[in-house]
Amino acid sequence: MKEKKITLFGAKEDCCACGACANICPKQAIYMKPDEYGFIYPEIDYNKCISCGRCVKACQYKAPHFCSGEPKVYAAWVKDDELLKKSASGGIFAGVAKNILENGGVVFGSAIIYENGKLKVKHIEIQNVKDLYKLQGSKYVQSDIGNTYKEAKRYLEKKRKVLFSGTPCQISGLNSFLGKKYDNLLTIDIICHGVPSEQFFNDYIAEFEKRNSVKVKDFSFRDKSESSYMNSVICMKNETEEKIIFNGKVNSSYTALFLKSAISRENCYSCTFAQQKRCSDITIGDYWGFYSEHPDADKKYSISNSKGISCIIANTEKGQTYIESERKSFVLIDSSFQKAAKHNDQLNNPSKRNELREKIFEVYKEAGYEEVDRFYQINFKKYRIKETIIGFVPKRVKRFIQKFK
Repeated sequence: MKEKKITLFGAKEDCCACGACANICPKQAIYMKPDEYGFIYPEIDYNKCISCGRCVKACQYKAPHFCSGEPKVYAAWVKDDELLKKSASGGIFAGVAKNILENGGVVFGSAIIYENGKLKVKHIEIQNVKDLYKLQGSKYVQSDIGNTYKEAKRYLEKKRKVLFSGTPCQISGLNSFLGKKYDNLLTIDIICHGVPSEQFFNDYIAEFEKRNSVKVKDFSFRDKSESSYMNSVICMKNETEEKIIFNGKVNSSYTALFLKSAISRENCYSCTFAQQKRCSDITIGDYWGFYSEHPDADKKYSISNSKGISCIIANTEKGQTYIESERKSFVLIDSSFQKAAKHNDQLNNPSKRNELREKIFEVYKEAGYEEVDRFYQINFKKYRIKETIIGFVPKRVKRFIQKFK
C-alpha cells in the first residue's frame, strides 16, 4: 500500500517558517519556498520523502513547550560603551555573546550579509569576538535559519558552549529539533513584533538604489549615531563608498510599515509566543517606558533610551544564573514583568494586523515596491507629519513627559 503523503501545515497562519522540519528531515526532502509576497514556507519533494513523519513531530508551532517557573526581570545595559554603541538597545546580547566567545564557545544569530549583489538576512555562526558586529543590531526581516540547527547540535555534541539567538518561534524550532536539553546550550529570544519577508526587503532596497543612483552594500535599521530609529546604508556611488542616514520612522516606507504592523507574515498576527510564557532561557528587547516605571533612575544612572535600555526576562533557572553571574558586565536594575509588559504589548498579545495590510500586498503583487512606496506616502500622511513633529522635541523633554505616562 502506498504511503500517505505528509502534510506540514494547512493555512498560512499555521506556519512560522522556523525551519525545524527542514533541518530534521533525514533525506533533505524539505526546502523553503517563497510565495508571491516572498514569505517562505516549507515544501516537500515527495520523490525524496520516505514518510517517516519526523518533520511533523518537529513542528510545535501550535503547541510549543514553554518554560515553567516565574521569570526574573531586569532593566539593563552593557557597561562596554563600544558594544552599546553598535547594539540596537542595551547591548545585552552582545555582552552575553562576547563572554561565550571569550570562553571558547560558538554563537549563532541573524546577520545581514551582502551576497551575489543582494542583501541576505540569514543565521550564521561566529567563533571570534572580532566577528560579533555581524550579529549586532535589529533586523526587521525574517532570517533564513538554513542548517544552523544541525550545526548547533554538532557543536553541542562536542561539548562546546553554544549561544543561539533568534525570534521566539526560531528558538522553539531549535528546541524541538534537538529533542532534549543540553547543559551547554544557552538560548536568547527577542521580543518580536513580526517579520516581513526578505524578498519584500530586497525590493525596497532595489527601489532605494534606483531612486538614489547607488548600490547598497549594508543596511542598519537603528543607527545610534543620530537617533535610535534612524536608518543608515553603506553604499557605493561613483565608485566611492559613503554612508547615508535618514529617518526610518518617516522617510523609510519599509521601516514605517513594519512599525505600523502592516507587512508581517500571516502567522505573526496570531503568534502563540507573544505572551509571558517563553521557550528560551533569556528574552531581551527594548525597555519601553523605562523612566515612567523607574522614575528615580535619573538620580543614580546616566543613561538614556537613545543609548539603549534593554529589558531582560530570565525565563529559566539557567538564564537567571547566567545573568546574575555576569553582573560585572551589565548594569542591572530589578524590575517586574508587569512593568515591562505595560509598555510592550508583544509581551501580552500578537501584533495587531494593520487594516491596510492586504491592500499593501495587493499593490505590491500588481505593481511592485515603487507603488508600495507611493501608497505609503499618500495613505500614511498623518503618521509622517506626527512623527516629524515629534522628531523636533528635545530628548530631555521626551524623557520628562515619559515619567508621567
